[in-house]
Amino acid sequence: MGQLFKYGRNYTAIEHAEKSSFIFLQLVQKKKELQLLQKGITDSQDQVIKNIKGQKHIFLILNDEQILSKKVSFLQDDEKAVVRNAFPNISLGDFYYEVYANQEVSFVVIARKETVDAIISNYAKEGINVIDFSLGNLVVKHIARIQEHEQLVTTNALINFEHDKIQEIRKQEAQPTTLTINDLEVSNTEVLSLAGIISYYTQNPSSTFHTELDKKYTQKRFFDVGLKIGLGFLLITLLINFFVFSHYRDQVGNLSGELQLSATYKNQLNKLQKEVTQKKSLVQSVNAASHSKLSQYFDEIGLSVPTTKLLTQIHYQPKEGIQKKDKAILFQENKIAIKGICKDDITFSNWISVLEKKEWIQGVSILEYGIGKKTNTAASFEFIITTND
Repeated sequence: MGQLFKYGRNYTAIEHAEKSSFIFLQLVQKKKELQLLQKGITDSQDQVIKNIKGQKHIFLILNDEQILSKKVSFLQDDEKAVVRNAFPNISLGDFYYEVYANQEVSFVVIARKETVDAIISNYAKEGINVIDFSLGNLVVKHIARIQEHEQLVTTNALINFEHDKIQEIRKQEAQPTTLTINDLEVSNTEVLSLAGIISYYTQNPSSTFHTELDKKYTQKRFFDVGLKIGLGFLLITLLINFFVFSHYRDQVGNLSGELQLSATYKNQLNKLQKEVTQKKSLVQSVNAASHSKLSQYFDEIGLSVPTTKLLTQIHYQPKEGIQKKDKAILFQENKIAIKGICKDDITFSNWISVLEKKEWIQGVSILEYGIGKKTNTAASFEFIITTND
């Protein structure tokens, strides 16, 4: 699924900051660039939802009093081992965690699953999908390479960088300031939100749970868009049918009058419906038979033909009776009609016996033998094979 189809052009991140503050940043993609659409800060989650009305996906930053963070001098590829080293007394099954490590230390942030899940569920009730989330200030790692500052101030911390890596995260209250990151002017309170947007705009997951969240959103997005396309297609089809119906109704009305139009159109419609039903039944009947089985049947019939026999016709599901004008064409299901010329009566009987013994043949019905033109050397024959499926 393409990113434009999946996310559209608007990207939004919301930070749940300390002191019950909610900071949102919404960017729009224009000419392969992200430009500011709207931003704001409020003390009400409901107000944030109203401000981003229509947005179906967000990046969530949980950076309030409900998270715990710690720096440890412990480096390990196994993130769980790092978390256990930082918080040895917790049950990992009860917490979401995020780990960032440079060459010297590891930064660990944890939050209770029930807290994060409740927040994600609240957004979902408003039709907003959290496609990824980050804890504390660690989401800033996604802009480490695109910003040129040695220090960045967020809503509650001072972050030091060295060689595009986070070296220190120190908690402190920040005064509002404005800075430029990648040609985009933002406030220090919007730094984490910008990093969150960069994370899912560049398809660079922040949490280990991104795949599950993104999968749920993708499935819902596919269903929503598919439903709209289906309804649109149905509406267009109905409109086309309406115009076609109106066109023919007017033509017939001009020739025969309103009463005759109704009767004629009804008859034509019934006829078309019967033809459609008949053709649909025929297609289903033909499709019901496996091509591989038909090939097998014809191969076995061909191999079983004695040298004294000459096949002139072989039909699968032959027509039933004589076709009459304005009458439906009927076909004999599970039937194979065979016609030919025989030079030896005994060989013909033996051949029929051979066919009747085949597992896929339910029975053989001889329709003609020796009827019509007959010479001393050959006689015509016709019989029907009924298959088991």
